This record gives sequence, C-alpha cells and structure tokens, in this order.
Amino acid sequence: MTKLRDWYEKKFIVLGRALAKTGLSPNQITVSSVLIGLFQIYFFWRNELLLGFAFFIIAAFMDMLDGSLARATNRVSKFGQLLDHFSDRAVEFELVFGLTLGNYMPGWLGALLIFSMIMPSYVRARGEAVSGISGQGVGFFERKEKLGTLIAGIILEFWFNKSIFYAAIIVSVFSLITAVQRLLYYKRSIKT
Repeated sequence: MTKLRDWYEKKFIVLGRALAKTGLSPNQITVSSVLIGLFQIYFFWRNELLLGFAFFIIAAFMDMLDGSLARATNRVSKFGQLLDHFSDRAVEFELVFGLTLGNYMPGWLGALLIFSMIMPSYVRARGEAVSGISGQGVGFFERKEKLGTLIAGIILEFWFNKSIFYAAIIVSVFSLITAVQRLLYYKRSIKT
C-alpha cells in the first residue's frame, strides 16, 4: 500500500500545483468535497442514479485534490489531516444516506453499512491514540476496497437490479472483519 500511496502522491502533485494557481486552500477544497457530496443525496433520493453517482465521483475527486494541493504548496497541517478524515466519513455517509433514501437498500442495511464502514477507522484512530503505533495498512478491506465495491455495485445497478444491495452486504461484512483484524493487531501490539 505504501508504494501505491507514493505513486499516487507523485502523480497527483501536478494537479496540486495547477490548483495552487487558483488561490484556494487545501481546507477549502476539503470542505467543498462535503458540500458537493450533498448533491448525491438529492439525486440518489430522486432515483437519478447517474447524476448521484457523478456527484459522488466529483466529491471523491475533490477529496484527492486537497492532499495534492497541500503537498504542492507545503501547507500540510495536522488540522488539515483531521479535516480530511472528517470529510472522508462525511462523503461516505452522504453516499449511504442517499442510496438508502433512494431505496437502493433498506434502512437496516444502510445503518449497518455506515456503522461497518466507520468501525475500522475508529479502531485505528483509538488504537493509534492509546498505543502510539500506526495501524495504516492493517486489515484487508480498507477505504479503497470499500468504495471500489460500492462503485462497482452502482455501475452494475444500471444493468442488474439489487447490485447496490449486494455490494452493501459485501462491504458491511468485510469492513467488520477488518475492524476485528485491527482490534487483534492492537491486542498483540499493546503490551499493557
């Protein structure tokens, strides 16, 4: 995962430099991703799957740009990192909430999905806070896999009914497994 992250950061630094010319700050880009993500709720609720999906992709792309802009302008900050993690969870919630409102999945599954998507991040954050040991890369189903599975479900929904439903079940199960993997990692890592 570190190699993939290094490759991604090098490739997107060019976009960060271009975006720096606009005068926007990384935190402004981060907040805009959450605001743009609100549109996906509306369009998924209206069963306009293509438009909802488009606004999700735009919000996710904005989320990638904030870090690129921060690195390109040497404006990386601890608060920016915290805000970035907040916006990640907010855009994920907007996606799940919109899909639930649009009846692409029942409410119980939407609740389970958002809970299971948050738990690996929560376990990692608390584990790092109490131990000082990084949990990056621990677990087999991280954010990229979660969003990739949901994206595949949304795309397949255009041809196969209930694809989002099944993608949500897969993400729920594997995310909870990842949370348990992280718990076990910290159980072995923390001596007291």
